[in-house]
Amino acid sequence: MERVKNLQKRRAQNQSNMKTNNCKLVLNMIRDNLKADISRADIAKSTGMSATSITRITDFLMESGLIRQAETITNGTVGRNGIRLQVVADAVMTLGISIDSDYIDLCILNFADQFIGNKKIKLSACGYQAEEILEIAYKGFQELCKEMDFNPQDISVVGISCIGNIDYQTGTVFFAPQFQWHKVELGEMARKKFGLPVFVENDMKSSLIGLSHRRQDIRYEDVTYLSIGTGVGAAVMYGGNIVRGSDNAAGEVGHIILESSGRLCDCGCTGCVQTYLTKNNWLEQSREQGHEFCDVAEIYQSYRREEQWAMLFVEKQAEYLATLLRNLVYMYNTRHILVGGVILSDFPELYEVTEKKIAGLLHENLWRGLKLERVAERDNSRAGAAFAAQENYMEQMLYIG
Repeated sequence: MERVKNLQKRRAQNQSNMKTNNCKLVLNMIRDNLKADISRADIAKSTGMSATSITRITDFLMESGLIRQAETITNGTVGRNGIRLQVVADAVMTLGISIDSDYIDLCILNFADQFIGNKKIKLSACGYQAEEILEIAYKGFQELCKEMDFNPQDISVVGISCIGNIDYQTGTVFFAPQFQWHKVELGEMARKKFGLPVFVENDMKSSLIGLSHRRQDIRYEDVTYLSIGTGVGAAVMYGGNIVRGSDNAAGEVGHIILESSGRLCDCGCTGCVQTYLTKNNWLEQSREQGHEFCDVAEIYQSYRREEQWAMLFVEKQAEYLATLLRNLVYMYNTRHILVGGVILSDFPELYEVTEKKIAGLLHENLWRGLKLERVAERDNSRAGAAFAAQENYMEQMLYIG
């Protein structure tokens, strides 16, 4: 009898999941066609679902306040014209927060994938406690609302992107070495601070989520995103789904070893990627060569002036980056590799030198099929935090128990 009850329960859950997934499918089709005409008939044709099912789903989405009917679509043929379906732009207003070692970045996203406001706050010290970071973010949000004449109570959900190893299901930061955080319940603290549902994600995964939502050409593709700047990290997705690993740590490439007898890393090993390809380590390596710089921009300027030491320095860094990219190709074998972060945003020459070196490091078939690209945008993490929170919130709204 117990086994029969369990089977009935599982069957009911599967049926509920199917209904929820069908609602998500239809809603995402409408959201993916924000600038196009899409009707119930178009959705039924694309999904293979019956017109009755599509009508039932769209009625539910309208009752939930997520979509609305717009103008009539003239089909130009004999038969009934369709009615265009649109998302309701203010149905789910989302606050995105990106927490990095030297700044907090805020944005407000509406349900039509439009960013209607943003604010960047420079952090002036080191060793912030989580409570201090959230207080700064909260005050920044209030200031942003005043600047925009926006009602903060219109926000439905908060998404937080944070550096470190994170349990995205609970919002716990297992460790964030830049802040010296260990087992910090960031999600729970933020829920109390903002009084709203909060979803927390690792910064690299947030960045890839942000990129994939902005670009339909990669949204459902196999993609690796590599970022180099204050740290080095990567994120991977297959078919549009983020690869997490058993501890949400997939993509932690900063400790791949480039030089077995190389520079000492804070992890205790020598030659790790992050001892070479980061802003602070660029400055350290420059000082070792007799150049006392305070900002990596001075290295960029020296290279652009074609100073011999800087030309050799960048050439060596490009070799390191090319080696890392080669490793990522063989590790993950994704069709797309996107390379970004503050160094490459401000110093595209490094990418140009690196790109010339990669072909010789890969088998011909891997190089031929690879789509390698530099990412210039610097706000992908905050965008991804907002998108991820919006998706999670929407799933909870659509859950049919």
